[in-house]
Amino acid sequence: MQQKTDDSIHEKLKDTAIFLAEYAATLMAVGAQTSRIQLNTVRMARSFGYHINLLIFPKTLSITLLDAEHNRSYTYIKKTPSMGLNFKANMKLSELSWNAFDNKLQLKELWHNFKEVVKEKRENRWTVLLLVSFANACFCRLFDGNLTSMAIVWIATFIGFFIRQQLTKRGLNHLAVFVICAFVSTMIGVTDFLFFHGGTEDISLGTSMLYLVPGVPLINGVMDIVDGHALDGIARLTNACLLIICIAVGLSATVIMFDIDPTTFTKVVRPDVVQAAIADGLFAAVAGMGFAIISNPPRKALVICALLACIGHGIRYFLMHNTGLMLDQVTASTIAGFAIGLLAVPFAMRIHCPAECFAFPSLLPMVPGMFAYKAIRDLINIVRLPDAYTMEYVSRFFSNASLTVLVMFGMVVGCIIPIFIFHRQSFSVTRK
Repeated sequence: MQQKTDDSIHEKLKDTAIFLAEYAATLMAVGAQTSRIQLNTVRMARSFGYHINLLIFPKTLSITLLDAEHNRSYTYIKKTPSMGLNFKANMKLSELSWNAFDNKLQLKELWHNFKEVVKEKRENRWTVLLLVSFANACFCRLFDGNLTSMAIVWIATFIGFFIRQQLTKRGLNHLAVFVICAFVSTMIGVTDFLFFHGGTEDISLGTSMLYLVPGVPLINGVMDIVDGHALDGIARLTNACLLIICIAVGLSATVIMFDIDPTTFTKVVRPDVVQAAIADGLFAAVAGMGFAIISNPPRKALVICALLACIGHGIRYFLMHNTGLMLDQVTASTIAGFAIGLLAVPFAMRIHCPAECFAFPSLLPMVPGMFAYKAIRDLINIVRLPDAYTMEYVSRFFSNASLTVLVMFGMVVGCIIPIFIFHRQSFSVTRK
């Protein structure tokens, strides 16, 4: 009889551990930050009366589940599946953990609900394609591109993102996909240099492939490091850096093929700072909504993404260009990120959706894409130009690369400070 009891307890531990591993691995795959994965998984284990030790690595995770008396345990190792960013799944899986905790759901019911979330269809790919195209065209405008540049960038994004969708669907390696898409998009972007001469040719080329910048992995990586999960954070940042290198390879191929040296950058001066800040905010709203849809957020979060992007970018523009302030981009980005994070928490509580589902996409219009582009351009020139110019471009490369890193770090830290301050509220918003 004792043997049967032991076998029954062991079997329950095994079944529960397998489910929790699948649950945690899926959260990791859809882009949840490490803290949320840990809290959700521990919460679900507690709903069964079990203790859990969870180790999360970049590609695998290990779960050890123990019974209430710590007499029996079961360890299960699960490989993280390959899935695209999916903030809607993040929200629903977080909600599921609270349902399990509050209502003591049985394992069979949890499996059913989990599978329903995982197999739920994403947004229509044509809707995503159109919104991303308009988003990147507005991103071009935020960097002072004119109507000609915006049109070229729209076409470059539409064709490049369509190719990305098709190649991803066919299972091609994601690094190769980024190289191909960056090359195709910049080939279209360079037409402004070759044929149109619209006046902001540098912006056309520099923003034609910025829809590929892995903003959410970069933001998640910084957040994980700040939150004490250094290993996962470094892994996410490393993966994002590999993608950026792939973008650079595609851009380099275009620049070398046509012998383009875009060393000058257009700068438009707008006398009315308030009006310009409002205009930038409106373009940022479209960009924020368009970039957000790539991560498949809940539809109710899209409008909030647009609003927060508008407010955040408008604040940053005003702080940087108001004659009485003239803040540097790092400080202005940090303050704007803090404003986005501060507004994201009450919105999250209002619609019962994790704050990062719309706070992170709202930051994307502030990603220092042109600094990154300049750094890549400088790196290309270090290789291409004579030795007499090498030190000049080495200096420029480190300057632009450092600014890119500092702006990213500043705006992310600014955004997550309110989320950490209101930690309890931020991680319980999906509880209904």
